Amino acid sequence: MTSDDYDRLSDLLSTVVRFDPRFVIPYLLGGILLADSPGHFGAALDLLARGERQIPSEWLFPFYTSYVQYFSLGNPEEGGMALLRAAQIPGSPDYFPLLASRMLSEGHRPATALAFLHGMTERETDPRRKASLEERIRLVTVERDLQSMEKTIAEYKSRVGAPPRNLADLVQSGMLARIPEEPYGGRYLLMPDGSVRSDRAPRERLKVLGK
Repeated sequence: MTSDDYDRLSDLLSTVVRFDPRFVIPYLLGGILLADSPGHFGAALDLLARGERQIPSEWLFPFYTSYVQYFSLGNPEEGGMALLRAAQIPGSPDYFPLLASRMLSEGHRPATALAFLHGMTERETDPRRKASLEERIRLVTVERDLQSMEKTIAEYKSRVGAPPRNLADLVQSGMLARIPEEPYGGRYLLMPDGSVRSDRAPRERLKVLGK
């Protein structure tokens, strides 16, 4: 399809939903196909947003919004927020809260992910899903702590002119109130490259797929 083809498709789909705002297919078709054209990402998101407003019970709209935000625009924060909306709609897949927490952690919004996961955990009655959510809470907590300490390390280096020798230096300098408690019962360690890791949590950081 050429750019003109995408323009015409966008116009046609907008016309169809003006005739029948409750017709699901045009919104989804626009969200999927228009997102294939870099010049039409906005049109894809607009159609999906209109569909979400018209039919709030359909989780596919925020789901595809999340897809476009993450994979087309490279925006994990907005992708995660859209997926949070999808996860709260009855009938949406069980894995949505976990995937949303990964996106939000990657987008430096672990606090939002944790608040959502705690709320989901409190409402969950299935033991297996509850255990999965509790494990994700531990992973997101680790990611939150790593991001916070790595940001403080960068500020320390900028202020002092040299990297800290260990995490205790951050506390002694007053830039960090305390070293956070590692949720797996391990310790946080300062690495030679200035990053921080847990000696017990899984090594893989919470990310989905980079661009």
